Amino acid sequence: MPGKLPYTKYDLDSYFEKYKDVNKEVIVKEDILRLGVSFTDRALEESSNYATKSYYLFSYDQMDIDEMKKKEFINAPECFKFKGGPYGLRVSNNKTCLEKPERTPYKVDFHDGQLRLFWENNYLADVELRPKPPYYAYKFPDGTPYSDVAASVFWGYLSFCCILRSCQYWGHKEECLFCDINTNARKQSKTGRPFMVHKSIEEVVTVMDTIFNKEREPVNHTIFLTGGAIVKDLKQKSNVEFYAQYVRAIREKIGGRWTIHLQTTALEKDDCKILKDAGVDCHHANIEVWDKELFKKYCPGKEAKVGRDEWVKRVCDSVDVFGEGRVVPTFVSGCELARPYGFTRWEDAAASMKEAWEYLMSHGVTPRSSSWIIEPNSFLGKYDQPVIPLEYYIEVDIAWYETWKKYNLPPIYNFSPMGPGRSLSINSGHLDMGS
Repeated sequence: MPGKLPYTKYDLDSYFEKYKDVNKEVIVKEDILRLGVSFTDRALEESSNYATKSYYLFSYDQMDIDEMKKKEFINAPECFKFKGGPYGLRVSNNKTCLEKPERTPYKVDFHDGQLRLFWENNYLADVELRPKPPYYAYKFPDGTPYSDVAASVFWGYLSFCCILRSCQYWGHKEECLFCDINTNARKQSKTGRPFMVHKSIEEVVTVMDTIFNKEREPVNHTIFLTGGAIVKDLKQKSNVEFYAQYVRAIREKIGGRWTIHLQTTALEKDDCKILKDAGVDCHHANIEVWDKELFKKYCPGKEAKVGRDEWVKRVCDSVDVFGEGRVVPTFVSGCELARPYGFTRWEDAAASMKEAWEYLMSHGVTPRSSSWIIEPNSFLGKYDQPVIPLEYYIEVDIAWYETWKKYNLPPIYNFSPMGPGRSLSINSGHLDMGS
């Protein structure tokens, strides 16, 4: 089956030696994200008692759900923290990106009475799992769990709600080539688990009221709302108004104390003002890939409906509406190296990302990196993809942090704490940088 090619054997210590000024936690985190992780039967049995994968947006897995003979999609944890071990690693939070055991050196096993992370069968760190938050026990009258409306991610710091688990950038002429949102929705629905494609305002408000008012945990800080692109009116609502109505309803119920992040397509200033007036604190309009030609290839729907240069312009202009630290476009870092269109040298791909960081941060934007997971049901997953070199991810994280310091920007507003041992971000190591 096409997808990620086998990784080349390597020495983890050599990366620690080469990048002495980079936190070891960053290197390990990026390595796990690029290669995936497997769980033994005993580890799955233990993790099933904690907050398990909700597939709240994409699959984030390097293996197809049809290959999960042990039902990892039900029993594996949403995320896991690793810490300690022979290197004395500080706490780092990781997205669980499942892979077959023969295709990754990383394994979680239950050993000596606790969960532990192994690299090439060598003990690397202790593993901690996120307990199920109280609201995970609640269900709607039709049996739909509250957790299917909003997942507890970033160790509970974010309440992540994908309002619309489908995208109107549809088919090979419009879908982003690295994305499996539409396929993931179809796959999850076939497993028989509850999987709501479209959540009503009433359902979203009920769950947010429960999380932030009735079952309040000190860790909860932020609501993250997202959904697929809307290019045609949905339920007689435009793209902006469709999402604004949810924000207004949430604000009316829970007030203004907690932060709301909203992810949509890139918008003009007037539309950004509508969202801000509705109660949005931070806006995400994901650029995905910086290189102009690759943007056209990888994001055909965005190119056709908005265009790469206009998308970037709108992102920069929106800082005037939301402010520094509150405009946060994501990049799928690593996909620039994907076959058949990408760079052939990791150094060129890293240079492109460094250019993105420089341009955007000089305009007050705080972009973020999400390390590319080679999801087999995406368009790019249908090709034999080489494993992205670890050097690429380390260099991209260094560049992000150095550029962020250069422009003296604030942290991304109420998205995650920053720094080693503090960051709760799960999709990249750049927020684990620092001291």
